[in-house]
This record gives sequence, structure tokens and C-alpha cells, in this order.
Amino acid sequence: MTRKLASLYSPMIQRSRVAWGAVYHTSNTKPTFAALRAVFGRGMRKATVDLIKQHDPDVVLSVHPLMNHMTYQAIQKSGRQRALMTVITDLVDFHRGWTFSKADLVVVPTELARTVAIRRRVPPDRVKLLGLPVDLRFRPPAPGEKEALRRRFGLDESRFTILVIGGAAGAGGLMKQVTALSEEPQQWQIVAVCGRNEKLRRRLASLGLPTPTLVLGFVDYMPELMRACDVIVTKAGPGAIAEALATGLPLVITGFLPGQESPNVDFVVRSGVGKYSPKDDELLEEIRVLAEGGPTWREMSRRAAELAHPYASSDIARECLLLAARYRASAQASL
Repeated sequence: MTRKLASLYSPMIQRSRVAWGAVYHTSNTKPTFAALRAVFGRGMRKATVDLIKQHDPDVVLSVHPLMNHMTYQAIQKSGRQRALMTVITDLVDFHRGWTFSKADLVVVPTELARTVAIRRRVPPDRVKLLGLPVDLRFRPPAPGEKEALRRRFGLDESRFTILVIGGAAGAGGLMKQVTALSEEPQQWQIVAVCGRNEKLRRRLASLGLPTPTLVLGFVDYMPELMRACDVIVTKAGPGAIAEALATGLPLVITGFLPGQESPNVDFVVRSGVGKYSPKDDELLEEIRVLAEGGPTWREMSRRAAELAHPYASSDIARECLLLAARYRASAQASL
């Protein structure tokens, strides 16, 4: 049943973001969250206990807000001490299920998230700001690499280049955004990634837009695409924001998922790494300003690099191994 509920997430956010926002905010209260644990806890605990018995880990690492309390209870039933480590994958504010005060370590992606975790009574010495884990291939381009990558993708080396993405599902109004930026001849060029939305890819590819536009489907080389571009147009998903920061890429946010993503817009704008342009005419105007290549674009790129945690994945793995060594030594000493 838990798997079936999880599978509803993607269809729900595509068809009704308002409905998802209602679900998120309703579940983010103490009574409702307690009820969720009561309903799903027994099955989830049993599955976790079985996995712990099968693999006998020294650390259990949680990356889901519904798993922390149940996992701790499963550890208590497992027969020996083990660490519980939580890696919060929302950027600024997050569901109350993420913060569990008995976890050995809670990893947060931003200083704002650290403040929220401590406010929710996680001991400060158990909270570490390490960043949001992203693929280590996300990094700023080396000298000359941006131009080389553009040649590889068949792009003009000298044109200002905009990456427009809509996630793996190709959602988020990508069609309107691309046409708004390219239906008239412009000085820039566009890379539009439609994800697994093949219908959208075919429609865009057939338009014959006057502004040079490279239309792609699902890709596994997003780090290289980001390094080839000058700005990214996306919704306020934490993963896309963290990847853009790691690449030193300014952002233009066009929308957000009600609930955990709404604070991400303020984070991007107040940090000086991007703009919020929910309307197509606003998007076009922001891109015009950035395409001038002046101080606005350079400052946003510099701020993005300053806020980035490109090695967060390695840092989180290191902390996990340190916890594992501590608990392994404890287990051996008790024999």
C-alpha cells in the first residue's frame, strides 16, 4: 500500500499541484503525521527490520521523511546498536517528518534548513550543513570547456545559451516557455530537454522556430548540458537548483510545487543566484537582461558558485563511514 501511495506522487503533481499542496500541508501537522505513522508504521517497520536482519548494517541512512521514526523503532528491535542518519533532500523548509531528534546525524543542505532543524528540536551538535547530494559530475566548466561542449552538441559557440528543463516527465509549462523565448528571432539559442515526454519533444521539434533551438528527450548527460549553457530555466525543485549551483549556473524559476518547494523561490531570489518569472513575458524580459552578458549575469554566476556544495555526496559518504566505524567498534567491543 505504501508503494502504491508513493507511485501517485508523479501523476498528482502533473495533474493537480493544488491537490498536492493540500496533501502536503494536511500531513504536515502533528496529529495527521502521528496518524500516518500509526497506519503505515507497522508494515514499514517490519520491512525495515527484515532488511536490517538480512544486511546487518552499522548505519541506516534515511532519505525520506516518512522513514525516520519507523527506522529508529526497527533499529531498536534489531538486537544491537546501529546509527540512524538522515539526509534531508528538501532545500529550505521541509516536512516535519524529516526532523527526528534521536537520529545520530541530520544532514541539511542550507543554513536556512539548519535553522529549521534546530528549531524543531534536533540537537545542534547532531545537525551538519553538508549540502544537497548531487552527482559529482556537476561542476563549473573548465577554461574552454563550454565552447567545446557547444561544438559537440552542434550549438553556436558564441551565442548566449539557455537550458530549459521540465524534469524527467517534461512537465512545468515547458512548451510555452520555449515558444515564448524562440517564436521571434533572438540573439540567443535554446536547449530544451523534454525528458520522457516524447509527444512534447516531437511537437517542439516540428515547430521550425526562428531562434536556434536544440530539442532533446530524456538525457543522461545533464552535467555536460549545464556546463554548455549560460542560464537554466526550471521550476523550483531542490535537485535542479543544487545542480545549477554546483555548475555555477544562474537560474530563472518559472514555478514551484506547493508545499516544500515554495520557500525555494525566495531562497533563489534572495541569495542573488536567480530570478522568479512565472509569466512568459517576464521570462522573456529576464532572459533579455541576462543575455546582455553584463554584471547581472556575472554576479549571479559568482553567487551560485559561492553557495554551491559540489562535493556534498562525498562529504555525506564520509560522515556515514565515520558513523559506521563508531558503531562497528561498539558492536565488536560488546562481544
